[in-house]
Amino acid sequence: MQDLLGLAGRAAIVIGAGRGSGRAMAVQFARAGMHVAVVDQSLEAAEQTRREVEAQGVRGLALAADAILEPDLDRAVRQAREALGPLRVGVNNVGNFGTHASSRVLDHDWDFWQTAIDQNLHTCFNVSRAVARCMIEDGVPGALVFIASLAGLRGSPSLAPYGAVKAGVIQFTQTMALELAPHRIRVNCVGPTAIDGPMLRERLTAESIQRRADAIPLGRIASPEDIAGAVLMLASDLAGFVTGQTVMCDGGVSCTSQRPSMSPGEARVR
Repeated sequence: MQDLLGLAGRAAIVIGAGRGSGRAMAVQFARAGMHVAVVDQSLEAAEQTRREVEAQGVRGLALAADAILEPDLDRAVRQAREALGPLRVGVNNVGNFGTHASSRVLDHDWDFWQTAIDQNLHTCFNVSRAVARCMIEDGVPGALVFIASLAGLRGSPSLAPYGAVKAGVIQFTQTMALELAPHRIRVNCVGPTAIDGPMLRERLTAESIQRRADAIPLGRIASPEDIAGAVLMLASDLAGFVTGQTVMCDGGVSCTSQRPSMSPGEARVR
């Protein structure tokens, strides 16, 4: 399997890997034989993921950094490269809309938009530049993977800022794929819908989560491992001729009209 994926012995960096799907991504890379740099705002959370990475028999590195702060992220990426060797895979798993509750466009203020831009587009901008520059300096081919959302493909009532910036992530993926293709760096993104984990359960009630599960053709919410598997595939040599694409990892809900709309106040930190 490691030879099939072509990742064994290479180095990956996952930004936002302290918990949930980011942690699952780091562990999946480790299972594929990669050495993994785990970056998170919380060093404690990053250390926990590092221990899970190293339990797979590879090297891990835990680093604390804020992906919105370009110098902070640049430092972490350079440290990862120095410790683990040339980076061949970079993943930006940072994204959300902060502590804002879902609300209609006419009712929310600009801070909702700014937070969504910073956590999603700004972090993609910083991660792509920092990691791609290292790949180009080292003269190695590589893969970048971003996380978009079903919200970026459809109207998103009560979550307009989040939907708009996730659409931006999809477009940014296409542009970066074209600009980095001459350097043999592929750029793709994964588009989930709801992902079962701490962040979802902090924001939605059990009833709201169940409504979403009922709308998904495969009959359940995505697990962190589901998203990690899609990211692993795009990062691997199996997708060696795939770039600029958004792979929907949503249980088929994007093929239907069943997705329930978000109500004002439904998504909020509880």
